Amino acid sequence: MDQPEGALDHLRWRRQFLLTRRAVDPPSHWGHLEVGAFQLYHHPDLDVAQGRLADREVVLLGYLFDAAKPARTSQDIVADLVSRASDWPGLVRALKPYAGRFVILYRDGAGLKIVQDALSLREVYYATGPNTAVCASQPGLLTKFSDPNLRRTEDRETLDFYDVEMRPVRNGRLWVGDGTLFDGVKHLLPNHYLDVERLAAYRYWPNEPWKPLEVSDAVDRACAFLQGMLKAVTSRYPVMMAVTAGTDSRTLLAASRDVRDKVYYFINSRPRLSGRSADIRIPARIFDRIGLPFHVHQIEQEVDPRFREIFLSNTFFAGDDLLPVVYNVYYRRHTGKVNLLGVGEIGRALWGSAPRNVTPYHLAYALGYTRSRFAVKACEAWLAEAGPVARVHGVDLMSLLLWEQLLGNWGAVGNSESDIAMEEFDPYDSHYMYETLLAVDDRSVGGDRNVVFRHMIRRMWPELLDFPINPPDNTRDAVKHLMKGLRLSGIPKRLRYEWHRRRFQWS
Repeated sequence: MDQPEGALDHLRWRRQFLLTRRAVDPPSHWGHLEVGAFQLYHHPDLDVAQGRLADREVVLLGYLFDAAKPARTSQDIVADLVSRASDWPGLVRALKPYAGRFVILYRDGAGLKIVQDALSLREVYYATGPNTAVCASQPGLLTKFSDPNLRRTEDRETLDFYDVEMRPVRNGRLWVGDGTLFDGVKHLLPNHYLDVERLAAYRYWPNEPWKPLEVSDAVDRACAFLQGMLKAVTSRYPVMMAVTAGTDSRTLLAASRDVRDKVYYFINSRPRLSGRSADIRIPARIFDRIGLPFHVHQIEQEVDPRFREIFLSNTFFAGDDLLPVVYNVYYRRHTGKVNLLGVGEIGRALWGSAPRNVTPYHLAYALGYTRSRFAVKACEAWLAEAGPVARVHGVDLMSLLLWEQLLGNWGAVGNSESDIAMEEFDPYDSHYMYETLLAVDDRSVGGDRNVVFRHMIRRMWPELLDFPINPPDNTRDAVKHLMKGLRLSGIPKRLRYEWHRRRFQWS
């Protein structure tokens, strides 16, 4: 299985980019563009589209799709953006109906600004002080070309958080806040843009109030959007889609009905899964009913050591847990496909609504940190900035926390890890889509926001609702499911939270 020396060198920093203030010496095969006074370098497997008009310029790293006009290419969309966006606020407005995984550089007379897709899945790390290296896909790439050198912090609280407190939480990959392990390096999080002249990030969303939507109107909009996105991506690339027993993948499956002959449907069978697991048996039954192939991947654990070394160095938070899947499934068998993922949790109020007087500890606890002062301080800073904006625009703080801290930090890691093997795309990844889902009033769905998704599935492929969504796998799950149905699950949750809160205060 071992590859010859140098055979995998093209995978180093695959699909990544680097922006600098002066010319540097990147890998020989990388592409290069001048963006005003800046130098932009990119791996050849990262798609690039560029548009200029008068004194403004748009550079797209990655891809964009148009649900309303699925045949349009990324270059078509860039041409539309540069013609419609006469200033920075105009670009933000023009971007809203599109989805993709991208970084956009926008240059005009006011300077250079950088914005990502709604979930910030195409990551950006940036230097906060004068440096040759301005920003890059990963801190490793940024620090390699930095001058002066950007080094790991010596702050003890930060190191303890990274070395000790992070390890038991979400596979040790959930940072909290926009800081990093490097002094003078920050992570650009969702709903924020980077002002390159000031080397600072500023919030751009939410930026205007929206009217509450009736369930039927939200379903109309969301279904049309997802179906359009599926038509757009399948018209441009070969596509694969993981289907589990969960809500989000069931909804994407329903949206793919008109293009189902163009999609490779699968599930990765990891060691914890068996044929009795709901995530295997439920989709297997569904695909037997609808008469489409469903592929259950048995994952080999052996990985080429050279691939492993490059994989772990490409992405800062990369770990061995996903490595066998990335290497043996995505890289060796499906590297030419785009893998479709779905994150609808933002529209389903996964963590419920924020309490009236939400505290930084409550936010850190929701993220999984029960005794971390670092996490509480980071949440305190986030709450001070995000709280007033959320109140003005009527956005629930727990949904915003999920979006910006969990998905913006931990959620982006998996996509960055997969870049070594293939592209990934989340059709939900759009402010238009999330605004549509968030605009549904809780009172119209009785507090159960899953209702909207069930209506979407019924609209697009009703037969899929003949099968249960996330049924319990074992006795423990069945008890939790029963308690939730009886609305008793909140009692042990509150007791657990109060115990951890008091223990944190005593410590």
